[in-house]
Amino acid sequence: MDDKKDFVLVTVSGPDQPGITAAFSRILVDNQVEVVDIEQASLQDFLGLSFLLDMSGAKQSKDGVLKDLLFEASRLGLTLNFRLYSESEVKARNNKNLFVLTYFGDTRALAEISTILAEEKANIEMISNLTRHCAMCVELTINVNQVESLSRLKSRVIAKSHELNIDLALQKMEAYRKNKRLVFFDMDSTLIEMEIIDEMAKRRGVFQEVSRITEKAMRGDIDFEESLTQRVALLKGLEIEELEKIKESMKLSEGADELVATLKRLGFTLGVVSGGFLYFADYLKEKLNLDFAYANRLELKEGRLTGRVMGTIIDNAYKAKIVHQVSHEKGILLDQTVAIGDGANDILMLGQAGLGIAYNAKERLQRAANMSLGRARLKNILYILGISEEEMDSWSVCNLDD
Repeated sequence: MDDKKDFVLVTVSGPDQPGITAAFSRILVDNQVEVVDIEQASLQDFLGLSFLLDMSGAKQSKDGVLKDLLFEASRLGLTLNFRLYSESEVKARNNKNLFVLTYFGDTRALAEISTILAEEKANIEMISNLTRHCAMCVELTINVNQVESLSRLKSRVIAKSHELNIDLALQKMEAYRKNKRLVFFDMDSTLIEMEIIDEMAKRRGVFQEVSRITEKAMRGDIDFEESLTQRVALLKGLEIEELEKIKESMKLSEGADELVATLKRLGFTLGVVSGGFLYFADYLKEKLNLDFAYANRLELKEGRLTGRVMGTIIDNAYKAKIVHQVSHEKGILLDQTVAIGDGANDILMLGQAGLGIAYNAKERLQRAANMSLGRARLKNILYILGISEEEMDSWSVCNLDD
């Protein structure tokens, strides 16, 4: 036999106006009814309001309370529906495994992604539009209790985002989701548009040889340390004047300067962790006012490269170690860290961080990331971090005033 039905879910809908919540909550107070859960949303001028009520201590019968609520709804021109629940049913409803899926797209994106969610038995609990003037950035809160394979769900929605050429993030609903404080950027083809080692190879006349090794390393087909050693050896004799020319020609990825400036103004700690070279990472650190830079050290003698790397090579595992080390030094939890990269050498770094973002990345890295981001769309990271359009606009105004 089922438990006593002492809980009622009341849903109210209709034209929005001031005083609706106050009117219903006053009836509940007068009848000594406790609100267990409440949710309200307004789309344009249409209201959706839900109360989950504990009726066990009500001053009058459930029927009497519901009659008062129905009368008030009629007076306000609203529609009211209700459903009875037992304590065990309420506990089952509250035992949810919630994730937040954020995508940047149109109605087709909503149709395609919601179809995948339905097929994978993920229930959409809430939908919110994070932009003011269009449905460009939409946030879905989903319950995955019935999902058989979360990794398959993630793989399918990320694959669909690439098919539709949109950005998409899937994160667990938790307190630290919008409380990030520390960001790690890969450098080559992430913070900047170019692959610096390829530019160096062109100036040394060994581009074809170096690019073949680079591609193998980015796919994860060969060990990064071995590949870097081989490529730097091919650069032996390159003059420091050529390095200076490359440094002066470095171009930031589209949106990188705005992203960095906004995060710095909001108090984030930012830095570069690169399998590239410190000669260039240090330059970016100064240019963008970053807090730290880690990269490989090229050996120079008499103004030329010797073809060797000094010290420990920063590979996949060492990048992850740096994430852990810096977060510990700054007193910031790993859950509050973000890592952004594009290749196989970033897999462990993204996995170590609370939020791993694959930027225009190879498929292997996408499987390790929480977010898949297309080229020239770095600004979308701000939405994922919970920064509103109003805040972005206010910082832009500040920049103009400066």
